[in-house]
Amino acid sequence: MNRKKVIIGLSGGIDSAASAYRLQSEGYEVIGVTFNFLNAETTINAARMVAEKMDIEHHVLEAQNEFQKKVIDLFVAGYQRGETPNPCLLCNQNMKFKLLRDFATINGDAMIATGHYAEVRQHEGAYQLWASANPHKDQSYFLYHLEQEILGRLLFPLNAVTSKDEVRKEILSLLPELAQGKESQGICFIPKKGHGLFLKEAVFGNNPTAPGNFVDTTGKILGKHPGIHHFTPGQTRGLGINSSHRLAVVEVIPATNTVVLDEEVNLYQNRILVDALVIQSPEGLPETGFTFKTCRWGHEYEGRIERLPGTQAIVHSQVPVRAPAPGQALVFFKGRQVLGGGIIKRF
Repeated sequence: MNRKKVIIGLSGGIDSAASAYRLQSEGYEVIGVTFNFLNAETTINAARMVAEKMDIEHHVLEAQNEFQKKVIDLFVAGYQRGETPNPCLLCNQNMKFKLLRDFATINGDAMIATGHYAEVRQHEGAYQLWASANPHKDQSYFLYHLEQEILGRLLFPLNAVTSKDEVRKEILSLLPELAQGKESQGICFIPKKGHGLFLKEAVFGNNPTAPGNFVDTTGKILGKHPGIHHFTPGQTRGLGINSSHRLAVVEVIPATNTVVLDEEVNLYQNRILVDALVIQSPEGLPETGFTFKTCRWGHEYEGRIERLPGTQAIVHSQVPVRAPAPGQALVFFKGRQVLGGGIIKRF
């Protein structure tokens, strides 16, 4: 492997530009790659400008059809099952890192890099994924699935950044044109403030989106809802149901156009079913002695794992977890080291 040549995912944003700049400053031959997932000319032009300013080679990889099949279609299918899938996880797992690896392999067997906030460490001949030193920027939750073959050639130039202003100041001194750029938030293929409309048209287009019933866990009708695309498990706002107890969404059932409600206190669970389990750590996943998260910014819980046949497991939490959402990831940690993860399912 050519360890002085790096293929970096270049989005035209501050983090990827700063990563490319740091690699270039360290003496790497840097080649930028921009993925055209959504025919986003603005993104491509911004990345091209960064590459020109830094005088690095730049390529655009067309991947719209693949992105549709491996990210958007899977996202839609998850919602049609009443789940809450994570598109960033789908993209990292099915698209971004594999495309970078493949491009690097045919271009001098190079290293790869991204602007993610995480860290790769080598220990006893194997590679470990660690959370960023900056907990406010850490993105390791979305990367638990990365394989040894990818980790072994992967660089995260921003892994040691602890100040949220450090990267911005560094790159804006070189590229003041990026000053107006904002940190990417939300889902890239859903227009800003258009989440409900996207779900109505793309997800539930062939299913009822007219008003339906709110029901309790016994099936008793509690009232009417304006359309299931407005609701997600754990939601407490916008229900419009009078009750002496605070209610929350337990489940969305597209097949019957119903939204199941229960008292919020009943959303807390000590047992969480996980499927598609991935063991990230070369040392394996112990039965106890780990923590886990059910969302990127969520609390870390202590627990134990009960392995089931195949790729399933039950995670037993020491304290109840509020509304673990089917379709989201549950990720295991030991300190900052990522041990693995899986997808939350219903019992």
